[in-house]
Amino acid sequence: MEERAKSYKDKYIVVIPFFAGGAQGREIEYAVAGWRRHFKEKYLIVIVGDYHPVVDTGDDIVFIECPRVPAVDGEYRAHLDHVNKFKKVLEKFPDIEGFIYTCDDIYAVNNFDIIDVKALKIRERNISAGLYDPNPWRRNNAKTKALLIKEGLPTHNYVCHLPVYYEKDKLLAIWKKYDCEHVSYVVEQLYFNTYFKDRVPLLLHIDHDNYKCGIHRPNPRTNYVDNAFKEKIWITNSVEGWTPYLDRKLSEYYGL
Repeated sequence: MEERAKSYKDKYIVVIPFFAGGAQGREIEYAVAGWRRHFKEKYLIVIVGDYHPVVDTGDDIVFIECPRVPAVDGEYRAHLDHVNKFKKVLEKFPDIEGFIYTCDDIYAVNNFDIIDVKALKIRERNISAGLYDPNPWRRNNAKTKALLIKEGLPTHNYVCHLPVYYEKDKLLAIWKKYDCEHVSYVVEQLYFNTYFKDRVPLLLHIDHDNYKCGIHRPNPRTNYVDNAFKEKIWITNSVEGWTPYLDRKLSEYYGL
């Protein structure tokens, strides 16, 4: 595994933070299969967090063990944890200019390259979360929106549940400025609304874009999912969207 980690300088580092306690099934296996089948660049996949046997399935993948950070009262643990995990990756690969961040429930089903990853995409033109939302992730998103407004920055919702590319120096500057190791914010929102504040990003819509089919309920419109294997680059799911139906479709597609 150390030898694999050394041969990375001509490759894109694809970082997947992994928390075994949050896995519902074989998501990470399908996610890795999607990068292997469809990413048309040289790459090295880095699983950071909890161990999963998928890290032992090829020379194109390495594992960095990194337990979750302790919970901090009033802060959203997952966002603090991601900063810590990304720091571990940068310590392992100190010479990289940047990396791709993706998730274990994002599955590529058509070919793509770095241009597709770097294309600026938003879910909505204005972050709609509220500070008193019962969902802690959405509350943290609203907290981040308030900071963006205070900084005089746009409030585009860049969290599309798709892979994104971070430049290392710019990401480190965001972490330092907003103390993201100790104060939880949605780093994607800070990063892209800061460095691309004068850009007009693509507003995603399942009926019109070629990027994403998101499954967010246990009874998805199956025609959308079936068509996504032909018309979209990625299929994604939320916790509610992970179903035996989706598991079967992905298993058949990847032959796993």
